[in-house]
Amino acid sequence: MEAIASKPLGSTWKDRLSLSTRGTPEFYEQSDDVRNVPHAGALRTTIDDLGASAVFCVQHLPTVVILSVDEYEPAGVAPLHAALWNQGLASLLVVISGDTVRVFTLARIPRSGNDHDPVASCLVDELDAVTDALKLQNLVYGAESGRFWEDHSDHFKPEERVDRVLLRNLTESHRLLCGAGLSTSAAQALLIQAMFVAYLEDREIIGTDYFQGATNARADDFETLLQSGDVESVDSLFETLRKDFNGDLFVAPCSFEVTDRGPRLQAAHLAALARFRSGREEMHGSGGQYRLWPYDFKYIPVELISAVHDRFLGERGTDDRRARGAFYTPMFLADIVVSHVWERLPPEDRNDGRFLDPACGSGIFLVRLFQRLCEQRRAARSDRNIPWEDLCDILSRLQGRDLDGGAVRVAVFSLYVALLEEVTPPDIQTLMTRGEVLPALHGNTLRKEDFFSGAADDPPVDVVVGNPPWSSRRREHHSSLEWCRTEGLPTPGREQAWAFVWKALRHLRENGVVAFLLPAMGFLHNHARDAVEARKRLMRAARVFSVVNFADMRFQLFEKAVRPAALLLFGLPPAGGAAYRFDYLTPKADLNLKSRRLITIGNADRCRLDSRMVDADPSVFKKRLWMSEPEARLFNYLSHFPRLGTLVGEFGTLSRRKKATRNRWVIGKGFKPASVERLSDPAYGREYSSIVATTPFLPVEEFRILARTCDGLEPWKDGVVHRRGFEDGFEGPRVLVPRGVVADASHGQRLRAAYVEDSMTFRHIIQAVVVPPGAERRGKLLAGLLNSRVMLWFAFHGTSSFGSERPEVEQKELLHLPFPVSEDMPDRERSRSAADALVAMVEQRVRSTGGSFDLESNEHDVLKEIDGLAYEFFCLSNEERILVQDTVEQVIPAVQPHRGGSPAIWSAATASDRREYARTLVDNLADWFDGDGSIGTRLVARNDDLAILRLSLQDGPAAFDYAEDDDGSVAAALSRLAEHVQQPIPGNFQSMPDFRVFIDRDLFLVKPTGKRFWLRAAALADAKAIVVDLHMWSNSGNSDHKDRS
Repeated sequence: MEAIASKPLGSTWKDRLSLSTRGTPEFYEQSDDVRNVPHAGALRTTIDDLGASAVFCVQHLPTVVILSVDEYEPAGVAPLHAALWNQGLASLLVVISGDTVRVFTLARIPRSGNDHDPVASCLVDELDAVTDALKLQNLVYGAESGRFWEDHSDHFKPEERVDRVLLRNLTESHRLLCGAGLSTSAAQALLIQAMFVAYLEDREIIGTDYFQGATNARADDFETLLQSGDVESVDSLFETLRKDFNGDLFVAPCSFEVTDRGPRLQAAHLAALARFRSGREEMHGSGGQYRLWPYDFKYIPVELISAVHDRFLGERGTDDRRARGAFYTPMFLADIVVSHVWERLPPEDRNDGRFLDPACGSGIFLVRLFQRLCEQRRAARSDRNIPWEDLCDILSRLQGRDLDGGAVRVAVFSLYVALLEEVTPPDIQTLMTRGEVLPALHGNTLRKEDFFSGAADDPPVDVVVGNPPWSSRRREHHSSLEWCRTEGLPTPGREQAWAFVWKALRHLRENGVVAFLLPAMGFLHNHARDAVEARKRLMRAARVFSVVNFADMRFQLFEKAVRPAALLLFGLPPAGGAAYRFDYLTPKADLNLKSRRLITIGNADRCRLDSRMVDADPSVFKKRLWMSEPEARLFNYLSHFPRLGTLVGEFGTLSRRKKATRNRWVIGKGFKPASVERLSDPAYGREYSSIVATTPFLPVEEFRILARTCDGLEPWKDGVVHRRGFEDGFEGPRVLVPRGVVADASHGQRLRAAYVEDSMTFRHIIQAVVVPPGAERRGKLLAGLLNSRVMLWFAFHGTSSFGSERPEVEQKELLHLPFPVSEDMPDRERSRSAADALVAMVEQRVRSTGGSFDLESNEHDVLKEIDGLAYEFFCLSNEERILVQDTVEQVIPAVQPHRGGSPAIWSAATASDRREYARTLVDNLADWFDGDGSIGTRLVARNDDLAILRLSLQDGPAAFDYAEDDDGSVAAALSRLAEHVQQPIPGNFQSMPDFRVFIDRDLFLVKPTGKRFWLRAAALADAKAIVVDLHMWSNSGNSDHKDRS
């Protein structure tokens, strides 16, 4: 398309859109300002070729495209909308004409039926510069916070984005081709070839003259050729393409191998390809539905095509990729990995370094690296044009390996397209006159090869990057596991991702970097002894630069895998095994991830750890996943008390050591039922338990907290079980504890425990703590405490799975919970009184009718009483209770949200929330003034996404004072703050939610409006940080202003 006749945005509209203080890399008006950033090519295309007035980016991702024109003409805007939809990056097109602003979604396919205004169905809002001034000011802020996508969710449909459309048609085309007799590999090869031809045609590298010459004037374009069903002409086209480019892609239709020419094409195959090539038809389902916009390979970014192919290969199950643990990597996640690598690379490696992806799949990481390397070359030489020889040299520095030959072919295709993207069509046509334009990649730098049995003499590389397969306890034989066994390297749980980590270190040059996406549980959280030892060994065998823990996004990152992920960036160890520090980032799911596939990594989710901390505390990664500094102090306080494990022994351990289990505290699991389907297998283990056969059985669904009898229970269906379990736990005084954390309306977020004396059996999902004779009172205390929020809070932070993978507490980790006696407490009488009351509660429930207490009638009061007594037992302060309450009520329910979910903590804080935040903040700052002053609080500005709170130092004591200005403009307030600080005010406060500015006797806090940032627990953390700032401020001589962030 020709660039639309746009005009510069101008200062007036920048002010109206709150863009006056924004600059690169957030806001671009000139393509010359686009330098060495992700998506640089798309940004330049949008500004230069498509004619946009400006592009606004969120965390480097083009998000809002702005077009300023003299007069709105739908027919002129439509081609721009189509091109941007094909680009698949930005979400909004903002068109300014006169005093009117039209906001269009780019994540929705226009509906046909309005020839005059084809994009009318994509209109989200139409705003007036005067009457809608506030909405205009908040537009950019809403894009940064994700609120805009949530408020207008009907206009942002992931299934209507170009990548989903392309994937559906690719999948349906594959089905049709296989149905017409092609094998999976032949169908995939033909689709790759067809997409490459479509790319050449859409970019006008080949055109009518080329098709006529290649087909003896039988066709003018690719779609017409396919529709004709002329197999001979398609063969002729492929032969011409093979000569002009090379033999890697166009050996023959359906084949890339010289030794295997593949099956003969048929008219049915061409018919399926014709439907795919048209780009307008929705092929899946019943088919026949047509879109207004076709997909256009001229604008679809190659990295998006690569990601689509990677996902396609995963869904098709090529070479059993799923069984090998190979899942596709979303483009936005690959971008995060590559960006972290790029930040670590010194200039010499950016200019000349060599890169390896040992499980490259479709090549998404290699494509993104190639693009960054090209941008680096442009920046280094201040020249947009890169000579062909230099491009080929850059390409030769990228290596890929994969067991899946089809994936390697897609990687070849992706890198070829990435290479051609860097060259103008006329220059490519000049190169075509030489013949065999494209360098041979397959079998050279990109190989179908096992990383663990490849050439031992491969030269070392500067970067190893990728998403290696995750699989554990699946197959008996993996070359990766065998290599580790030979080398004496650990692979806990037979997780082969560990093997890739150890092997990658062998391929690094000095000062090299490895960046892998890895299973978070196995590498960061698992408390099992072998996992802990492997983690410690890695910290010594490598130097970790940074860890990004994506555990909270467990259900958001990979559609087919739900194991939480982490990014580890590491290199060779420091000399002499010296200790070192590294960054630990723990981003949380938010509205942007839900709607935009964008991860917000802010200061609030960032800390520095020491390698010695990992060695000393195997749970440090899990603790720091959710824990603030005030919470760390509370956790340390509770951790100093005796643990339940100092009192209770494990049945399995005691049995193996042939130690007695009678008349002592012992924990064990219930029986494991036999699998009826496997009973006919002689090798399948089974036992007979007369207790299970004759004793009442307690289903976990019938579990009740505090106390339970066997009334209303019937025995299990028979005595044949897979494992009998801990049979002593089926009778006598004991405390029953289900493994899972309950999350329902009846009990809220709770561990559950019940004191039981009646005989009853249960399955292994329930654990029993047997109470020895004479210790019944303490057993009842344990049952009461385990139902409290204090224990839930401690388990959330201190166990491996709860809060990082599954909401459960395993037997061994249950023993880590604190279980002191009142004599261990700082206030013994206070603690003893609470313990007596908790025991009395349990005893009252035991005496209740039927021995089982149903909480439905007064659940709130009972649980509240339990929580209050637990606070007293552990002698917690009001501030510590706040930490527990906010975590249980707000944080835990929001952990690891599913796709489409919107936890309450994502919503905006209310005026009441803000007042309580301010009150808690002031209360905890009061000690700093030692009675010499007080603090006034006022919300001076607020919109839907940001709020600015002012704390004013006042002489003398005063009552708590809080107010909100209803008409405070955030943009205006930020402009005033900018006049007083020595550095630019940040743009995206979503990634800097702790920005603070001191001006004279005032402290200004700029905070996102999300509830998470206005919890009372957040106020406690902010108060600690402010006190540190105040000390620095006073020690610096009370400067007029300081900014701390």
